[in-house]
Amino acid sequence: MLNALVNMKVPTLAFSTDSDQDTVASRLLAISSRTPTETTEQWLRQEPDKVKRLLAQYDFLRWDFMPDPSLDDVWLSAYAYHETEGRYPDQIVVDIASDIGHDTGDEWGSLRDLMRQSKVLARETGAHVLLVHHASDSERTKRPCPRRSDIHGKVAAIPELIVTCGVTAAEELHVACVKNRHAKADPNADNHFPMTLDAATSFVGDYAPTSLYGGWGGERHDYAEEGW
Repeated sequence: MLNALVNMKVPTLAFSTDSDQDTVASRLLAISSRTPTETTEQWLRQEPDKVKRLLAQYDFLRWDFMPDPSLDDVWLSAYAYHETEGRYPDQIVVDIASDIGHDTGDEWGSLRDLMRQSKVLARETGAHVLLVHHASDSERTKRPCPRRSDIHGKVAAIPELIVTCGVTAAEELHVACVKNRHAKADPNADNHFPMTLDAATSFVGDYAPTSLYGGWGGERHDYAEEGW
């Protein structure tokens, strides 16, 4: 999610219920500098000037770290953003959707209500609403990417676009589009594609297989002869 926000570079109001301020900051520092988070966590305590300089490039992100915001909190934060900026954000993010507080005692009913409210929120503010949500993790779950039917709470009816992610046994990140109202999608996640994942630096990027390169001083391959 963080990599997506960094790459989109649009004014964003983000609710991070799953990670606190220091965790998000250390990961942003890691992504920007390609430095392991175990090092950037030390920067937060020991090098405030460096931290301030590196994080300044992410001023387009406004964070709310309430662990259990209600739907009212989401709406009020959007209105507050408009009050201070004179406009709504281009994007509103909730990570994790199931952490939105609910009073009914029915988690799945509350999730469905969140989906309906998110559609209204998008219509009223003109913002892209991005919800991060969990899928089933069992022996019957599709690997590496969950199917649309594996999404918790069966809340796939309302979203315009759903992308599922999973990590293989070799710790390779794969992504599948299981719903796209305006283009092709594969609900069974059979058509998935790899992305480059560097967990130490919280980095996700376009797929670049290391097998294509011999590395510094490594074995050289003549790919021209192989049709590359």
